[in-house]
Amino acid sequence: MLDFKELSKDGNDFELLVRELLFSMGFKVYWSGKGTDGGKDLLCVETPVSSILSIEKRWLVQCKHNAHANKAVSTSDLDEIVDSCSQYEATGYLLVCSTYPSSKLVDRLDGITRNKRNNVSATYWDSVSLERMLSTPKTWTIAQRFFPKSANEIGWKIYATESPNRWVVNFKGYYFHLSNRIGSYAELHLSSIKSRICDLESIKVPKKHKLRPRAVYYDDKNGVYTWYIDYMYPRGSKPKLSAYSIKKELGDGYALEDGQIYSFDVHVYDYLEISDHFDEDHYNYYQPYVRDFSLGFERKSR
Repeated sequence: MLDFKELSKDGNDFELLVRELLFSMGFKVYWSGKGTDGGKDLLCVETPVSSILSIEKRWLVQCKHNAHANKAVSTSDLDEIVDSCSQYEATGYLLVCSTYPSSKLVDRLDGITRNKRNNVSATYWDSVSLERMLSTPKTWTIAQRFFPKSANEIGWKIYATESPNRWVVNFKGYYFHLSNRIGSYAELHLSSIKSRICDLESIKVPKKHKLRPRAVYYDDKNGVYTWYIDYMYPRGSKPKLSAYSIKKELGDGYALEDGQIYSFDVHVYDYLEISDHFDEDHYNYYQPYVRDFSLGFERKSR
């Protein structure tokens, strides 16, 4: 779980977090000025996609950070919602809180929405909603930025390198390199990586046989992913899969559900489990191929 107590007590971090989340969702976001509690309200503009006419909707967003006090947001914590919306010509009101709204406040928001004379829609995001929205591949880097402790206990961990188009990723216990040919954004690939990891885990292998991703390279000029995967089996036994069968199972050479073409570079190794130096993610599985990983080249057998 994300710990909202990692955010500063004054609410500034929480307001910035909400702003970044709204940006990631495609809203235009502006500071509207200070609210009655000294915090800054946000205005965000939503433009739904329409084949006829896209009509903007303005939302007044108020942030309430009560995580340190561990208390609900009550009706007394808010201004007169309809009047505030009218002031900013907003037809939507969004309360975002790091805890949860009281039942009376929920009823008040529902009542505003039901009253057609107001022409205002009112709703809320609580801490559970926020965590769900921040726990996606697209938004996980935001979670890591604002929750450096609790975010690193779950999900994605993405580390920058000295190159703007290269990263090191830790996801579900897999450690691998990630490189773009040109672009400098890692977030674009996280949904794809999650899907391919699921595909990899669906391949049945005997006990102590391991499939480990080592790197992912994306040729963003041509829309081609290259995955580097090791199939490891205990020394003294026989491999149950070949590099060819693994590549075929993963869809080598085909465009998959995201429209990108995938290529898989698979190496097969035996390993000595009783060795003091054995680690399924030992640097020897990476270091000789760092240049190949960063340029999308095929690995040569050692």
